[in-house]
Formats: sequence, structure tokens, C-alpha cells
Amino acid sequence: MAFLVGFIVFFLVIVLTLVLGGISRIGDKRVEREGRATEGQRPPSDREAHGY
Repeated sequence: MAFLVGFIVFFLVIVLTLVLGGISRIGDKRVEREGRATEGQRPPSDREAHGY
């Protein structure tokens, strides 16, 4: 039983690593294509919005 649980956790870690890595790579390609947002294009952060 412990082997089965360990195998499932191991499998989930590998799958999540591949999925999240793919999402990150897609985001990197989008930034490379579109460029990063400038200060004027970015929405204000919480600190900037509240004036802290």
C-alpha cells in the first residue's frame, strides 16, 4: 500500500513539473514576442494604489 501511495505521489510530482514547466515556457515565449510591460502599461501594485 505504501509503495502505491509513493508511486502516485512520485507520478504527480513529475506530471506537475512538466505541466508547470510548459506553462512557464509558453509565458517566456509570449514575453519574448510581445516584450515586457513598461511602467505605464502595468497596473498599480497594492502599495502604489494605497499610497504607502
